[in-house]
Order: sequence, then structure tokens, then C-alpha cells
Amino acid sequence: MHRTLSGILEEMTIDDVRSLAPNVAVIPIGSTEPHGPALPYGTDSFQVEYVAYSSTRKANEWGGRVVCLPTQRVSLNNNFRAFPFACRMQVPTFMNLLTDLVSMCRAENVHRIVFINGHGGNPDVIRAVQRDLAAQDGLFTCLIGTGSCASAEARAVWENRSDHAGEEETSQVMFLRPELVRENRIANNPPQRPKLKTLREFQVDFVRPWHLYLPTSAGGDARKASKKKGETVLNSAVEGMARLLVELSQAENSETFPY
Repeated sequence: MHRTLSGILEEMTIDDVRSLAPNVAVIPIGSTEPHGPALPYGTDSFQVEYVAYSSTRKANEWGGRVVCLPTQRVSLNNNFRAFPFACRMQVPTFMNLLTDLVSMCRAENVHRIVFINGHGGNPDVIRAVQRDLAAQDGLFTCLIGTGSCASAEARAVWENRSDHAGEEETSQVMFLRPELVRENRIANNPPQRPKLKTLREFQVDFVRPWHLYLPTSAGGDARKASKKKGETVLNSAVEGMARLLVELSQAENSETFPY
């Protein structure tokens, strides 16, 4: 009986990789950083790896030829530096890392790349890398977040959304790694707002010092978090991302791709 290859590079042999002959590569990007008293440092990486790996497996079951690279667990956290062991690299290092990974994929004749990102400090720089890579012919890159491909119906379960270690991330880690959640420390941690009225009034873009923005390193009301909510959204994201990967893999090559 034919065995479907998972596409998870870490799990494959050299014969598996050659047999799969991938034409789409997934690059999962996480982070290792504090997420308050209730959640582990690996929160971002656990979530993005689950969606990336699960959707790659499903896409290949559906006829895709997708390879998923190992999760990058250290990314951009300069504004977390007041907290202990907020793992970080400098922006040029991160940009070079992503560029080198794409170059490696191209050398293996894979020219369609999906970045899936699980950390809020990364997207601006990933987009800058995409802009730089756009100078290369015959290359397609796209960027999604951990939950980008979840349905609107699935995302509707959230009652108190926040950008870090709130109901969403707490629910998702309760589903993925419940043994690492300190449920007795789940709380409401309101973010702090700038004192300057104009910074609050206008769309002024600045890098927030995280220890001032979220003194506990967690933000938002997580008291309505649940394993079920996390499962609902993450598994919906897996389904959606798998559809994206299959369509990218099965689309014919053309000079105007993806148009």
C-alpha cells in the first residue's frame, strides 16, 4: 500500500525527500519569550509548529508536494530585553536567516515559499525580506500567521482578544500542552497605555518597551480561556492552511503566477 509522505523534513529520510520531490516549502517561525505567570516561554513556537506540521501532513494527504522546514524558535525580541532570557537575534541576522533558507529551497528547485509566523514582533521584518526577495524572478513567497487560515466561525469563539498571552494563546496552549499551563495563575492583565494623549489618539507607530506595556509579560483577560476554544481555532487553521498549500502545490507554472 502506498504510504503518504508527511513532508515534515525532520521526520523524513533522504529517500523520502527525493520521492516527495516537493514544490512548496513551509517555514514556521516561532519565538522563545516570556508569556506571563501562566504560560510557557515556548507558547508561540508550540502553536505555529502545530499548525504548520499538521497542515503540511494534511496537504500531502490531499495530493500536495509540500515540505515543512524545522520551526525557527528564536526570532525578534529586542523590546523584551528587560525580561529574563527573552531569546532574540538582531534584525539583520533574522533577515539573513530567512533569505538563506529561501536560497536553500530554491537550490532544491522549490520556488513557492510559505512563511507561517507565530510571534507578533516578526511580521514587519518578514515583509521587508519579502520585498527584498521580490527582486528575484520566478519566486513566490507569502506570509500567514498561526491563525490566519482559521474560519470566521472558528475565530468567533474568542470573547476577549489580546495580542499576547491572553484568552487566545492561553486556550491554544491548554489544548497543545496542558501540562505546561499554570491554571491557577490565569488572570486579567490589562495592558498599559502611553501617557501621551497623541500617541493614543493617532496611529503613531513605535516599538513598545514590553516591560512597560505589559509589566507581567502577559496581557488581556484570559479568564475565559478553554482547551475547547484552542482546539476549535487551531484545527480550523490547519484545515485552511492545508487548502492553501494544496492549491499552491497543484497550480501550474506560468510567467504570471499567481495571476
